Amino acid sequence: MAPLILAAIAIVAIEFSIFLVVRIQRRSFPWLITKADEYPVHTSDVIRKFISKSHDPDLGWVRKPNSHGTEKGSKGEIRYEIDSLGARAIPWELESKIAAFGDSYVFGRQVEDEETWPAQLSHMTNRGVLNFGVGNYGADQAVIRYENTSLPDSVEHAVLGFVPETISRIQSSWKHYLEFGNTLAFKPRFSVMPDGSLQKIDNLVRKAEDFLMLPSLIPELQKTDFFYRKKFRSFQFRFPYFLSFLRHPFYNSILISSLGFRALARFWGFSDPSIESRPFSVVMSRNIRDAHQSYADPKAQQLLTEILRRFVEEAGKRGHRPLILVMPQLLDLKNADIRAPHRAYFAELAETLPVLDLTELFSSADVQSCYVNDQYGGHFSATGNFLVASRLSEYYRKESESNR
Repeated sequence: MAPLILAAIAIVAIEFSIFLVVRIQRRSFPWLITKADEYPVHTSDVIRKFISKSHDPDLGWVRKPNSHGTEKGSKGEIRYEIDSLGARAIPWELESKIAAFGDSYVFGRQVEDEETWPAQLSHMTNRGVLNFGVGNYGADQAVIRYENTSLPDSVEHAVLGFVPETISRIQSSWKHYLEFGNTLAFKPRFSVMPDGSLQKIDNLVRKAEDFLMLPSLIPELQKTDFFYRKKFRSFQFRFPYFLSFLRHPFYNSILISSLGFRALARFWGFSDPSIESRPFSVVMSRNIRDAHQSYADPKAQQLLTEILRRFVEEAGKRGHRPLILVMPQLLDLKNADIRAPHRAYFAELAETLPVLDLTELFSSADVQSCYVNDQYGGHFSATGNFLVASRLSEYYRKESESNR
């Protein structure tokens, strides 16, 4: 009987320890989720700020025209300006010839306005480049924004740029189920119909009042969002916590130990940026690996392919020459080899669509100088943006020569 009692005591002790760690650490690290995260609560001030600064009823979120802001960079604050069209400002005036849409790798997170690759491309080619990139966008949102944006008649080229992780982003309607804690980010998405056509699924949260009605909207999202059961419920801690931990023992061990070490470092006063960013880096590495695996999923492939075809078809209707630009995150290079599914997917896609995958270019570049090793997967430095701009400048030069 004694061994059973000891075993029971050990299980209770482990259960209580995991419960305590999760409850304490989740206050400062929203990627540790519990039942309480099923229905997050937002204050009126948080909702009001998001509506005024970022919210868009159709796209989910966007940079507002004639606005500005700052972001924390690796070497201090980075300031950005958004012009009257809603594009990131370029410090020189040229007739707009290229319009770029996409995620933060188009926007140019971690660098100043003049250091983004659209700005540097503009300088190299003496052609104005409109930068409509928005942080955390999926290819679906970027295509919808392209469709909804009135562009100057002078625009001749349209670029859709994104990171390989976009294959995950396009499958979700609420980022919270894919990126735990991102509870304000609701978005539209597409689904593939039996005949292969795309059906647009509108953003559910279109006005301030909708955020107050989330309890009535969330059950529908739980049924339809791909990542609710596949990811959110799978990584959620709920009683018994010990069994929740065992669903992903290796990942949870690394994550919780990195959080514990960070707490000790803070307590003893020896924490540094690498210690602070380590827990989120564990999460991001997992996200990148999951995205790479999605490129082996036929349904995920089909959805992305149809979205990219929609972009190319829309560009044709508008008289724009399209380009699909794939830009690797630093973690893409660290977590994949040349046989990775996403490399093969884009290589095959390039046989029928205008695709330029820069993964190989950056694989052979000086990674340390081309990236800022931030917690969000590693954004391009000014040097990395220069490399993108140089490659695109060469691409457009060759295209121009072939069209003569």
